[in-house]
Amino acid sequence: MEQSANQTPPTIDEALNFAIEAVNRGDIPRGKAALEWVLSKDPENVNAWLWMACCMPKDADRQACYRKVNLLQSRN
Repeated sequence: MEQSANQTPPTIDEALNFAIEAVNRGDIPRGKAALEWVLSKDPENVNAWLWMACCMPKDADRQACYRKVNLLQSRN
């Protein structure tokens, strides 16, 4: 999500879409960075947490993401 000095920051949806595209093409570091940005702006974004799980190399980290999703969904 590179932007020049005269561009407005991306919306959360734009950043999430960027992250998904990056993960789908195998660019996990870039996708993870975009997801971290999304979650810094919207920590209860279930879709971002689901995709973040895809970026985690360790089972324990993936499970932590899924637990967060379950917690967020149980509130609705």
